[in-house]
Amino acid sequence: YYSRLMELVGDEKAKLLMKSLAQDEREHAEVLEKELRKRGGALRLPSKKEVQKGLREIFPERIRENGIATKDAVEAIKLAIRTEKRSIMFYSKNSKSKEKSLNKVFKRLEKMEVGHLELLEENLHYLKDDGVWYGYLPLLD
Repeated sequence: YYSRLMELVGDEKAKLLMKSLAQDEREHAEVLEKELRKRGGALRLPSKKEVQKGLREIFPERIRENGIATKDAVEAIKLAIRTEKRSIMFYSKNSKSKEKSLNKVFKRLEKMEVGHLELLEENLHYLKDDGVWYGYLPLLD
């Protein structure tokens, strides 16, 4: 989601923000995949058809690369905020596992999602008020 949104926005601050969030989400997936494999599970990746269907649902055809309008960006950020909130609830609930190693993993992921939520809410505020991206300043890019 964040990778696709990065392609759509023209603002460089927004691109950096989306790039950072996409990288963080890849790291989350790696952490969860590692835990799944430790427990004898196997990862099932979605098919290309499933991915394309999901992207069409999230991104209307009228949106073009570097041409996402502010109102569309606001809706995209609202969707991202809802997703981050669901992730926080998921990780919070699962951080109460009887397995101590899982508690640490889920608490760490929950904390990262709270940071994402704060960044997104700040950007939403700026987009709604001024029509500009707040972005974020990466430590290392």
